[in-house]
Amino acid sequence: MINKYFYTVVVIGSILLSACSAEKTEQKVIEDKTVDDKAIVDDSSSELTIFELSAKEEEVYSNFQKDLNLKHLFELEPISIAKLYVKAEFDKKYDVVYALYTDRAGHVQWSKEEDEKIPESHRGSDEQIVKKFKNIEKGTFLQTSDYEGYIEYDLDEGTNGFPMIFQMTKNVDGIWQVSFMPIQ
Repeated sequence: MINKYFYTVVVIGSILLSACSAEKTEQKVIEDKTVDDKAIVDDSSSELTIFELSAKEEEVYSNFQKDLNLKHLFELEPISIAKLYVKAEFDKKYDVVYALYTDRAGHVQWSKEEDEKIPESHRGSDEQIVKKFKNIEKGTFLQTSDYEGYIEYDLDEGTNGFPMIFQMTKNVDGIWQVSFMPIQ
């Protein structure tokens, strides 16, 4: 029980820390667009865009939202599932986000009910989501065991910074899912 509260506090704390460290530049969001073509533009006219889903990913995302049945994810590779997770976060579809988390015994860190209690203000802004997952679609998936792996990606192409790690866990049915707190 204490572990669940600890992990909840850690998640909320990390979200708050990332919010505090975000750049303070004034941002303008272009509205009335789908997530595929929504862009965040800062005052320096540089543009950050979120990736596009493939036709197959769009179809799976649409079908998965309807019933949250994991069977829709069966044919997708880990990077595609990570993209669906990011899109659901960006779309603020938190039931879909939670459904994409692993259901593997011993790896679930908080319940759906606990997840529903997390305030939207602690989940990250559109700008934070775009910056945190920039270039994840260009990442490389590395499997580390029969049921664990991670996506390694660079936030800025061509830099020598540390790569980001997005953790994945395969469930007992052989479907890759997002690990709780995938980026640490």
